[in-house]
Amino acid sequence: MNRAAAVALGMLGAALPIAAAVALGMEVQVVSVRAAERGSSDAELQPVRARLRRLVGYRSFRVVHEERRQCSWRNTEEFAIPGGRSLRVMPKGMQDEAVVMQVRLLDGRRRLVDTDVRLRNRGTMLLGVGHQAGRADGALIIMLKAEAQ
Repeated sequence: MNRAAAVALGMLGAALPIAAAVALGMEVQVVSVRAAERGSSDAELQPVRARLRRLVGYRSFRVVHEERRQCSWRNTEEFAIPGGRSLRVMPKGMQDEAVVMQVRLLDGRRRLVDTDVRLRNRGTMLLGVGHQAGRADGALIIMLKAEAQ
């Protein structure tokens, strides 16, 4: 094998994992959490409880809705959020071990959040959205997790 062919094969071998990750897309998980001043917390939230508490100041955290799905790159996926809201996520690509995506939180047609984010691969982003619809106490927190395949 000549040197040019060896270099080309080496470059192809390095590019295959990147191409495979782009072809496979990513898994997105959206967890809606009700935060309240009093009550117990779900055991599954224990690892992030301190972070949740710093975000909204409440002591009790309960999962009220959870959805996980495979998402294709550059395609928008919509996730239902309690209270009639929705979260639209469009994965754009990978950059420096981080997932780049557009995130839109909607309340009907009104955009509560409309931004591009870089989320560490397998990382979690927290969105505090104030009071949960229909409840005077507490708040709703959205946990967005992304993992490139």
